[in-house]
Amino acid sequence: MIEFEPVIAITDEYIATDEADTVFGKRWGSQIVTVTPEQLDALQQGRYLVVDVQNEYVVYLKTAGKENNHDA
Repeated sequence: MIEFEPVIAITDEYIATDEADTVFGKRWGSQIVTVTPEQLDALQQGRYLVVDVQNEYVVYLKTAGKENNHDA
C-alpha cells in the first residue's frame, strides 16, 4: 500500500474546482461531505468514518489522539 501524508485544510468557503485553484492548487474534482452529530459522536468514540469519494476512492477519517480499533 502506498502511504501518503494526509493534507487537511480549514477554509470558510467552498471553491468549485472548475472555477479556481483550491487551497491545495489545481484539482480536477471535488465534493462536499456533510457530517451528522451521530457521525461526530462515533469519531469521538474511536470509530472511523469512511467516505466514498466520487465512486472511485475511499477516505477513512479518525480523531487525532484517539486509539482506533484497527489502526495499522
